[in-house]
Amino acid sequence: MKATKLIARTRPRLYPIWDAVVSQVLGTERAHLNPVREALRADDGALHRRLLSIRKEAGLPEEISALRVFDVIAWMDGKNRRLVERSDLQR
Repeated sequence: MKATKLIARTRPRLYPIWDAVVSQVLGTERAHLNPVREALRADDGALHRRLLSIRKEAGLPEEISALRVFDVIAWMDGKNRRLVERSDLQR
């Protein structure tokens, strides 16, 4: 998971963040990249456009990709539902 976070940091428009919380929210424990990509492309990019709208409503700069908005929303949803990182279970 650390490696995917590093890749996502260097490629914020191409690679989604994948961690235990996000994978639980999305139900993508084994395959994460393609389901996210497919969701962003489905319905002629409806989700992608919605994420850009949310970014604008939140007053975020254009440097923040739709993919990062997606990551943050998924992570916040997981935290609100009290989903935890696997490393948190060991504490």
